[in-house]
Amino acid sequence: MKRANREDVARLAGVSTAVVSYVINNGPRPVAKATRDRVVAAMAELHYRPNATARALKLARTNVIGLLIRDITNPYFSELAKRVQERAHRSGYALMVGNAGSDGVEETAEFQNMLAREVDGIAVYGIRRPETLEAISTSGLRVVSLDWHLEGADIPSVGIDDYGAAREAVEHLLSHGYAEVGIIAGLGSPDFREQSWRDAMSVTDDPKRADELRAYGEFSLEGGYEAALDLIERANPPRAIFVSSDVQAFGAIRAIQHRGLRIPHDVAIVSIDGTEASAFTYPSLTAIQLPLQEIAEYIVDELTSRDASPMRRTFGHTLIKRESCGCVPLSRRTGS
Repeated sequence: MKRANREDVARLAGVSTAVVSYVINNGPRPVAKATRDRVVAAMAELHYRPNATARALKLARTNVIGLLIRDITNPYFSELAKRVQERAHRSGYALMVGNAGSDGVEETAEFQNMLAREVDGIAVYGIRRPETLEAISTSGLRVVSLDWHLEGADIPSVGIDDYGAAREAVEHLLSHGYAEVGIIAGLGSPDFREQSWRDAMSVTDDPKRADELRAYGEFSLEGGYEAALDLIERANPPRAIFVSSDVQAFGAIRAIQHRGLRIPHDVAIVSIDGTEASAFTYPSLTAIQLPLQEIAEYIVDELTSRDASPMRRTFGHTLIKRESCGCVPLSRRTGS
């Protein structure tokens, strides 16, 4: 199959090749947003990318790196983006953030847009589409995956031990004397956090009871809210819940309180992420805290270095004990 060129992009977008160049190079002349969007969409449809050899021969770098994440409204990703930006600025780089959306619809277009802007490297999370994997493999860029489980791309990756982090969260709830721990898991696969929960809970040897203790939701406030309602309204609900992410836990706390239940007296909760917001919920959220600062520094250093690095980097995690599991007495604040 013939590789697309700028003429093909121009023809599909209904513009001149000069306009395509302006979009790719971000100048020297301005391009209207509607026109730019048509060009970027055409590039994505044609799988067009700037010539990798020409990129490698450039004498100067753009000093811009990209961060392609799933949902910028998720506190985990917004906090990560903030820390990456701060680190990038200290290193003399600007940051371009792309939002792929929870369903990945904008994923390929956002990646192609970053290629068009000739960023020096891109960190990606949760890639779902084969065409994006192909673009990663053939881009000639330094690309880092923020997801252990990205298959189909031979690139460095960074993350935590999801299995071990989840196991610590579940075992912490069990240490409080709960015979069973339910789970609010995320949609999508593979989910090592859910697998860790299954392995930690001997009751899950009974498939029927395992189903009664498990609910799924999107990684969003609404996803956590709906999944928590699903769990606590069952005939024999769990009195302790492990939640796969902070953002889901925030929604779950609201749902539990809306049903007139108290945390941790009626339902205890532990989550994974440990974002800054987790300290300000009511009650404050016990969480496995991920080392976002270390991850951010690794991302920038990896994308801006010309040296080869290990293909996989694992960071540790820390259990932060707060009110939602009963480790810390409730403050005098009044929940709403």
